[in-house]
Amino acid sequence: MKYRHATLYPSENASTAKTEAISLDMKDIISRIQIKFNATNVTNDPVAHPAAAVSKVEIVDGSEVLYSLSAREIESLMFYNTGKSRARHIDYRGGNENHMILDMMFGTKLFDPLLAFDPTQFSNPKLNITHNKASGLGTPTAATLEVFADLFDEKVPSPIGYIMPKEYFAYTTPSAASNEYIDLPDDYPIKRIMVSTFKAGAWWDNIITEIELNEESGKRKPWEEDAYDIMMTALTKYGPYTEFFTGILSSQTANLFYITPEEEASVAPCGMGFTGVYSAGNTSGCQVNLKADNSVEFRALVSGPMPHGAVPLDCGDQMDPEDWLDVTTKGKIKLRVKAGGSNPVNVVLEQLRKY
Repeated sequence: MKYRHATLYPSENASTAKTEAISLDMKDIISRIQIKFNATNVTNDPVAHPAAAVSKVEIVDGSEVLYSLSAREIESLMFYNTGKSRARHIDYRGGNENHMILDMMFGTKLFDPLLAFDPTQFSNPKLNITHNKASGLGTPTAATLEVFADLFDEKVPSPIGYIMPKEYFAYTTPSAASNEYIDLPDDYPIKRIMVSTFKAGAWWDNIITEIELNEESGKRKPWEEDAYDIMMTALTKYGPYTEFFTGILSSQTANLFYITPEEEASVAPCGMGFTGVYSAGNTSGCQVNLKADNSVEFRALVSGPMPHGAVPLDCGDQMDPEDWLDVTTKGKIKLRVKAGGSNPVNVVLEQLRKY
């Protein structure tokens, strides 16, 4: 076969919070790494989104960081790179196991012959996965971790490099709206800039109000827009993020559930029986409150913009590396984010790292 799906790390107990280090010592070229993290709920009351259980995924080569994202950031990029939402529903039911799969893509598509991760280009690359089952879902007591890789087998390409995603900058906004000026690196071309934030019960564009990208002290501004317009542009291009989740409600008790879309999500719950399930509040800040007439097990369809509160600034044709923002020839480039409300803001860069 030209390609194969290999196990890098067989399913192991992940009940203890830790950073798991996995050597990438193969000679095969990697198109995608998949991380599967399963956790079993104890209660019906979730403490956070399941992605909160994996706080960091890194590939390092000695002290050099080759890839670095949280699970929330990986899920956001999965959507903006493929247009597809999560593969399986979120399960918040006590006693049930939730399945989460994170795709680490190194090319513009699966088995992209031009861009892929070649471990032989580095001295001793390792995949580090930092996890804590208790940080997400319904107070889990058990978890497992498993890692797969999609490898080039009989077909051996000669990739020129790989797409290197990293959380480049993170800060907490002041209480009042103010500008944060971020100097972007000038070492590798940028495929995409992704800015994310969310806060329980808050509208996204009330936290971030403006985003601007300027080159050479403002001589050229590829972006200078109201944040709401950027959000709508992303929604028009990529459509809504859609997912299912399941849970259990007590009679007339409002329960908080965590969802992936950030703002104005449509949530359509359906009781598994004749009991009605309905909303008990708004759906901003990646969460929703639900209530039921009687105790009931239910499933809900969710659809809305901005997974984990992330918006993309696409730097050219995302399938054409020649069209990406070549910062190596542009001089100084600054990103300006106007935001407020004492809220975390994260800036992720996808860069073209050539060998």
